Amino acid sequence: MSKKSEDKRRRKAHADRRRVRPSPATQSAGRQDTGLPSAQTMWRTMHLDFRVQEKLIETTLDVQPSLWRRDASKIRRIEQAADCAAVLDLAPGATGLADYAWLKRVREFGPSAAPEILARLQSDWIRTHRNARAGIQERFVGALRWCDDAGAEALTDCWDALDDYGRSLACVALGLLGAQPAADRLWAFFQNTQSASNTYWIGPLWGLIDLEDARAADALLDLVVAKRAFYELYGFLSRAGDQRAVLPMIAGMLDGPEQLRADAMWALTGIAHRLGRDRLAEVLRSEEGVPKTPAETIETLVERFFLYSQEDVEKHFEVFYDRKASSLLIGVGRPEAAALM
Repeated sequence: MSKKSEDKRRRKAHADRRRVRPSPATQSAGRQDTGLPSAQTMWRTMHLDFRVQEKLIETTLDVQPSLWRRDASKIRRIEQAADCAAVLDLAPGATGLADYAWLKRVREFGPSAAPEILARLQSDWIRTHRNARAGIQERFVGALRWCDDAGAEALTDCWDALDDYGRSLACVALGLLGAQPAADRLWAFFQNTQSASNTYWIGPLWGLIDLEDARAADALLDLVVAKRAFYELYGFLSRAGDQRAVLPMIAGMLDGPEQLRADAMWALTGIAHRLGRDRLAEVLRSEEGVPKTPAETIETLVERFFLYSQEDVEKHFEVFYDRKASSLLIGVGRPEAAALM
């Protein structure tokens, strides 16, 4: 799928914040609409579990069989390619349904594909496809995500050959691969990009959160204090926010848009379950907390945060928690998901 048409797909893709219908993340990197997920989140959604893509293709062919005719020649070339090198040659034109066919074919080579992908990224070959660079990076990084330790090593080695968009996706992939040695690199990339108006910095945040790196909480606190608004904020906080974020979040919830208050409460509930009742009460009673508030009121507030269980929080922010993508598989089985192709 091309970057040029992704804005249209993004508008169709998400009816609310509770469910994300996945599509490849070939979006332009402009200023983010807080009602829509970033390209990095969309890309991660598609690479949580390969069955998400399989189910999406199945639904698409059932609803819009004409798309098969549109992309059939490209798919045949991919399926008939003699070896991994020949499949990589076809990456620039692997758009539409051929994007899935390309990744499926590369996955057949297993981790042995990683060195060949790395060599392509570090060669002059990718520079000869300047107009297709974003799509190539999406496909190559996506393929490396499925190459286990060899993929993580290749993503680290090709870092300098990627542009910032590619590095942002690489951060997501490294997080999904559990590549703990890459955490410092992800943190440095976040620090270098966090003030930008694009969404490149969301990639390293995803990676740090998936790696359970404590610096994710530092980053989220800075974003809350700076009142940065973006789609993933409350889902991220529910997973990785700590006690320092509680009071700024309450203040922001009271002063912020009414339509975001429910998500803020769910995120605070997630943090509350990690802290426990006693620690949460200590935070609320602190000097920075709610001044001159009776103990009974603090207790009532604490209990309010525990009205719902951690399981309820994870259901609300299912895209942020579900590593098996079970809920996403249900979502992409719906006919309207075919519109994303």
